[in-house]
Amino acid sequence: MTEPMAGGRHAGATGGSFRHDGRGVIESAFELLEHVGALEPVRLLELANASGIPRETVRRLLQQLIAVGAVRRDGTRYRLGASLLGLGSRVSPERQLRVVARRPIAELATATGAAVQLSAVIGGEPVFLDAVDARVPVGFTAEPGAKVPSGTAAARAYAELGRAAPIVDAGGVHANLSCVAVAIPLGGNAAAAVSTVIAQRRPPLGLLAATRATGTRIVSLLRTP
Repeated sequence: MTEPMAGGRHAGATGGSFRHDGRGVIESAFELLEHVGALEPVRLLELANASGIPRETVRRLLQQLIAVGAVRRDGTRYRLGASLLGLGSRVSPERQLRVVARRPIAELATATGAAVQLSAVIGGEPVFLDAVDARVPVGFTAEPGAKVPSGTAAARAYAELGRAAPIVDAGGVHANLSCVAVAIPLGGNAAAAVSTVIAQRRPPLGLLAATRATGTRIVSLLRTP
C-alpha cells in the first residue's frame, strides 16, 4: 500500500483506446512500438491481443511503421526496425514485464473491482511498475516508481518467493482494507509480484483465486516464445 491520496486514478494504459484523430494515431503507433519491442519477434494477432487495438488497425499501423524503418517483418513476425535500433532502443526486463502484464492486471481489476498493483525488484528493492485503481476508491494509489512499503502483502511476497499460496493481509496494515499478493518468479534472483487491495476487512476467496491466476497467467505470457 502507499500513501493516501485525494481521489484515485488509473496508472498505466490498458489498451483499446485507439482514436481516429491525429494524436490518437500517433499514440497508438507508439504503444504498438512498445509492444513490438517488448515481445519481439511477435505476430500481428499477438500485438492486437496485447494492445487491445483492432487487428486491422494494427495491420495498417505496422505497414506505416515498416515504411519508415521503425519495424521490420520476418515472415509472420515483427521486430523493431534498424531506425530504432540505431538509436540504441533496448527493452529492459522490467519494461517487458510491464507490457506483458498490462492487460492481465487490467482484466483482474475489472473482474474483481479491486485495486491492482504490479511491482518488481529494481536496484535491490521492490518498486511499483504499474497500477489500476479500485472500482470503489480505497483512498490511495500506487505510484509507478515508488517503493513497495514494508509489511504489506506485496512486500512480504518477495520474502516468501517459494510459497505457493497467496500472501494475505486482512486489515493488518490499514483498517478495513485487505490485500492479497502473489510472487512472480522471473528466473535467477529476479522477481515480481501482483497484488490486489479491496475495501473489506477480509478478502473474498474469489479474490485470492483471481490474483493467483493472474500471476500464473503473467508467468505463462513471459515464457511464451
